[in-house]
Parts: sequence; structure tokens; C-alpha cells
Amino acid sequence: MTRRVATWVATWIVAHPKWVLGGLVLITLFFALFALRIDFLTDWKKMLPHDDPVVAKFLETRDTFGSQSVVMVALAAPEGETLFNLSSLQKLYALTRELETLEESGYLEDVVSPATMDVVQGTDIALVVEPVLSHPPETEEDVAAFREVILAERQLVGTMVLPDGSAMIMILKVHPDIAADQDKVSELVQRVQEITARYQGPEEIYITGDAALMHFAYRYMRGDLKFLLPIVVLVVAAVLYIGFRSLRGLVLPLQVALMAVIWTVGLMSLCGVKFTIISTILPALLVAVGSAYGIHVVNAYFHRIERNGDRREVVVQVIEEMLNPVSITALTTAAGFLTLITSFLVPTREFGLFSAAGVMFAFLISLTLIPAALVLLPPSKRRWAEGGEGAFDQLARGVVRATHRRGLWVVLTALAVLGVFLAAIPSLKVESDVSKYFCASSPVIQGMNFVEERFGGSLFMSVVVDTGRRDGFRDPEVLRFAEGLEEYLEGFEAVGDISSIVELVKETNYTMHGDDEAYYAIPDSARAVAQLLLLYEMGGGEILRSMVTRDFSQAQISVRVKAVGTAEFERIIRLTQDYIAQHAPPGVAGYVTGLPAIYDRISHKIVHSQIVSLLASFLAVGTIVALLMGSLVAGFISLTPLAFSVGSSFGIMAYAGVNLDMATVMLASLVIGIGVDYGVHFITRYRRERLGEVDHERAFLAAFRTAGRGITYNAVTLTLGFLVLLLSNFGALQTFGWLIALTMVTSALGALVVVPAALGLAHSKFLSRLVWTWGRGRWLPRPAWQLSDPKEKGGGG
Repeated sequence: MTRRVATWVATWIVAHPKWVLGGLVLITLFFALFALRIDFLTDWKKMLPHDDPVVAKFLETRDTFGSQSVVMVALAAPEGETLFNLSSLQKLYALTRELETLEESGYLEDVVSPATMDVVQGTDIALVVEPVLSHPPETEEDVAAFREVILAERQLVGTMVLPDGSAMIMILKVHPDIAADQDKVSELVQRVQEITARYQGPEEIYITGDAALMHFAYRYMRGDLKFLLPIVVLVVAAVLYIGFRSLRGLVLPLQVALMAVIWTVGLMSLCGVKFTIISTILPALLVAVGSAYGIHVVNAYFHRIERNGDRREVVVQVIEEMLNPVSITALTTAAGFLTLITSFLVPTREFGLFSAAGVMFAFLISLTLIPAALVLLPPSKRRWAEGGEGAFDQLARGVVRATHRRGLWVVLTALAVLGVFLAAIPSLKVESDVSKYFCASSPVIQGMNFVEERFGGSLFMSVVVDTGRRDGFRDPEVLRFAEGLEEYLEGFEAVGDISSIVELVKETNYTMHGDDEAYYAIPDSARAVAQLLLLYEMGGGEILRSMVTRDFSQAQISVRVKAVGTAEFERIIRLTQDYIAQHAPPGVAGYVTGLPAIYDRISHKIVHSQIVSLLASFLAVGTIVALLMGSLVAGFISLTPLAFSVGSSFGIMAYAGVNLDMATVMLASLVIGIGVDYGVHFITRYRRERLGEVDHERAFLAAFRTAGRGITYNAVTLTLGFLVLLLSNFGALQTFGWLIALTMVTSALGALVVVPAALGLAHSKFLSRLVWTWGRGRWLPRPAWQLSDPKEKGGGG
């Protein structure tokens, strides 16, 4: 941008403020129409690339064996009582019937309930497969019969019904046709909630399962947007008013942020991008970050208007003065955010892209909307006592006196503290289990905890065994291998119920031989296995699609596991794959899939994404600052408070037992992108003072009193804005909120204390090196605002 173009733009804004404001309003209205249509994404599987092999296996298993998504409904008796009574069993049967209507509506593929499950029973002449009772219980005799039959079924006791009858569970398999449609899944869970609500009391009913998690995530995301955004706006507004003590100092920066939010959300909707758990914080982030550019512009205006009462001239000067530091900070912040596009996770990529777009929107709006508005507004009555000694000025003098002669000690102390935090980073744990994102008070987590405590698991993992040949699962050798695999899986503490065709064959063989325990085993020949399965079907049983393929070449072992975290999931999956590789008969292969496998995949990619984005952020931001300031030293110094903030934040996470997850993995890029603004503004102002032949102490004081004021307002605004996330429905976002708020404080302290100390130690020659000045459109030995010689000002354009 040449000097002539820059001057023309500033002059045009001042000459045509109404046109500028009108254009901004029209653009905002355009984006607002699309922002209102933004949708939400809660399907965790879609957060991985579609061509990922783990996702491909999951979808392949769903297409082969049916739904992999469930809603679990648990019915619990009052404390110290049992469900083996007429009233409770009648409620179980009635509830089951109502839930089965959701099959007819296309929401469910199957309802697995103790009331309707088939059990294998033998008679003198045949094998009979039928429900526990042929009709809903009507008498105490029916209750006694139900109890006797169901407690005799070893596959149901402890997995569907507790031995004391204190709780029973129903598993609702989501229809594959709607499993990928989060709106339909949410409708399903709402219908289940409406049905179960009518049966509450005195029994307690819990709802959980991955489909329920999806529904509650959808509900909480909408709730967070509606609740948190207004709170952030109020907090930022309060800080702005307290800081500037001026209505325009409140309204103008806040208007910049709100318009940037509308433009960004509208752009997301235009591009077909949906809100996720991660990106729901984007509006609040942009309100806090976007207001920063307005803060610095308004701050510069208030400082200048006291010396020059001509608003139009002052506004032009403000644009020329702030274009350099604000453009640098916008570019570095956007660059920090854009490094998130290197992430493996789709939501993280989208967050990085659109947060960077939002930052650039805020930059453009701050240098157009605020100047145009200031031209139209009457002179401000706000008085800035430049010569006075206010509280902030006294603070500035105190900090300068305490640190300017102890620069080396300041730097060494910062390095020592950083070392303490870095030492803890190796103990940092990675977590991608989505259930960990919810608060313990959430109904779906309470339901999950109840199911896991009583029934041994709430998540479903599938082990698929492929024989590669027709009738492979009629071969006793293959069935015994599957049996051994199940016994191996039972050795894991996190594993609960296991079901497959193995149990069906053994139970049928056991029943056919008069309940002789010696025959609860796999027959010795393929012919005997085939005969058992034929008798089972003739007796009214159905070999389910979820167990085995039609040609008996593949089978699915369904494993219910506890939500024990990604590290244990990874261990179970790895050891299971090892067992298959070591013990499978020739030609037989297998793989593990399900949500635990997806969580494991995400966790591995989180570590890779963190390393790549961290290195990319430091490199991109440092390079931009060095180029635009014409000094590698300036680029390096601007990164020193960020290194301290990032290192300390990860160390605090490790010490506090906070996991690295899909939210906190963004922390480094956001801290670098946002926090570099503080260093850039301070260095720019300090450099300006030193080029006026001012010594380090006086330059430090002047920079602290001017740029430091804006940095302080900005840091307080961001800190309080991010702390609002403590009110989120998601525990993960609550943690993210206080962590990034803490890093805003450390970044600001680094800019106001560590950076000046480093500047005092640096060789002063870097201060006079070439610096790119947008207003002049070329490299200059000094910033444009320092050119005081009329001949120098007139030379070169």
C-alpha cells in the first residue's frame, strides 16, 4: 500500500463517514441473514476426516452388522427394594411397549428389554425359543415365574437384570438410516425422554448411551450460545466503561466485536460449516479478542484529542498511527489461529480458519467503523490527564523502578519459573473420550455412571472376526478362537457384558442336553453346530444380523466397556489386536471398532496436532513480526512472553491433572495468536520513544503509560471474557476458560515486565533497523510518525 493510497483511504473515511457506516451496516445485514441459519454438529465420527481408516471400519461394521449407536434406559427400584414385584414389572412391560412404537416410526432398529428378550428353553420333544413370559404379568405367580426364568439365564444376569432385581436395563438400537442424522437422533432421544417421564416414580429411570450424549451435546451447545454470549458482552462492556469512563469508549470497541461475530458466523453458514463443541466458543472469543482492536484505536484517539481539538485531523492521525501496530497484531493473531488448520481434527481446522477470518474482520471494522463514527460524534467530554499522576501512572513508575535496573534478574527468574512448569509437561495426559467433556451433574453422565456402576459398561466396542470363507462361523475351531478371545477380553477390568454367536451356540447346546453344565460348550463338529443353529431357528429363534453375516463368514463380538478414558481404551484395543494376530486360525483376521476405537484415534492425532500447531504458531508469528519490524531481535523478543505463557499453561495443566483434549489442544495457538498483540504494541511504542533519542528508562515508562494502558484493558477484558466459560454446560470448556484466562494474565505480565527487561538487555542497534510502514508504503529507518523534518516527510511516496 503506497503512501498516497493510505492517505486517500484515511481522507475518504473522514470525508464520507456516512457512506462507510452505511456500507458496514449493509454487509452486516447480509451476513446476519445467514448467521441465523447456522446449525450444529454433534456426531463425533464426523469430526474425523471421512477417508480415515478407523472411520471407514466403523461405517463398514455398521453397514454389515447394523446400528452401532444406542440409547440405554435403566429402571432402578427405590433404595433397598426390588423390581420383582407386580407394579414394577407391569411398568417395565408397558414402558417396553411404548418404546417399541419408535421402531414403527423408523427411529429404532430394535428394542432389547428383559420383557421381550427370547430365552432358550427345552421340552421333552423340542427346543423352544420364546420370551420370559408369554404375556405381561398379571398376578404374583407371573412375577415369580418371571424371576425364576430370567435369573436362570446366565447371559442376562448382571448384564440386563441385577440378581437382586434392584435394576434392569433396556438397550434401544438406533436405526442405521437415522444414526448419521443428528436432528433425527435428537428427536429420538426427546421422544424417549417424553415416554420415560410418564413412568418416573417411585422407580428411577436413567437415560444414557452415545445417542443420548449426542442429544445432550446439541442441547448444551445451543444453551451455551444463548447464555454465554450475552454474559461475555456484558462483562466486556463493563470493563470498557470502567477503563475509558466514556460511553463511546464502551460502544465503539464492542460494536466492532459484535459485527465481527455476525460476519464470521454468517460466513460459516454460507460455507455450510456447523458449530461443534469446540467452535461454540468462537462468538465469545471474537467478542473478547475483536474488542481489543477497537480498544487500541479508541485509546489512541483519546490521547490525541486533548492535544488537537480538530476531530477530522485527529482521526486521520489515528488511522496512520494505528495502522502499523493493529495490522501487525491482526496478522499475527490470524496467523496463530490459522496454524490450527494443520490439525487432523475437522472441527479444529474449521475453528482455526474462521477464527482467523473473524480477527481480520475485526481489524478491518475497527479501522473503518470507529474513525467514521468518531468524525460524526460530537467532541468527547472525556478528559485524559496526560500530565497527571493517576493510579495507572503510579503503577507504571513503580514497575519501571523495580525492573529496569534488574533486567537480567527478571529474565533469569522468568526462565527459572518456566523450567519448573516445563518439568511437569511429560506427565500431561491426553483424553478424547467425549463423555469427559460433560459436567458430572449432567443427566446423561449421571445415567452413564449408574449403568457403569451396576451393569459394567455404557459404551459399545465391536470386535469383528472375518474367516474369509462361507460358513466359517460354523467351524468349531473358529468358534473356540472367538470363545478364547471373549475370555481374554473379560480379563480387562473395564469390560462388562460380552455377547456374540458363541453364547448362542453354547446356550442352545446346554439346553438341548437337559441343562447339563458339561454341554455349555462348543460342539466338536461343524455339522453339530449347524444342527444346533437349525433347531434354534425352528424353535422360534432368530439369528440376529448383529451377530453374524448371512453366509456365516463374519461375526461381531459386542463388548460393553466402561468410560475409563482414552489411555485404557488404547491398551485394550492394542492388546486385543495382538491377541488376534497371535491366536487366530490360519486365514482368520479381525479388527476392533466402535467409539472407543474412534476416541483412541483422536487421542493419537491430538498429540501430533499439538506439536505441529505449536511449532507452526511460533514460526509464523515470529516471522511476521520480524519482517514487519525489520528485526529478528524484535521478532524473538515478541515471542518471549508467549513461550512463558504456553509453557506455564501446559505445566499448570499437568500439575492440576487437566487432560490435553479437543478443546485444550487449541490453547497454544490461541495464546500465541492473541498474546503476541501485547508484545507487538509494547515494542512498537517503546521503539518509537527510543528513536526519539530517549533512554531505556524513560522509553519504558512512556510505553507503559500509553501502550501498557491499552494492554492492561485488553488483558482484563480477555481474562474476564474467557472466565465466563466457567458457566458453560461442558466441563471441558470450563477448564479451557480458566486456563486461557490465566495465560492472558501471564502474557500481559510478560509483555509489561519480561519484554522491557529483554529490550534493556538487547543491543540498541536493532531499534534503528528498517521497518515496514504501511502508511509510507516502503521500508524506512524510522516509523512514519517519527519523521519530523519537512523535507523528509515530503520525500518519496
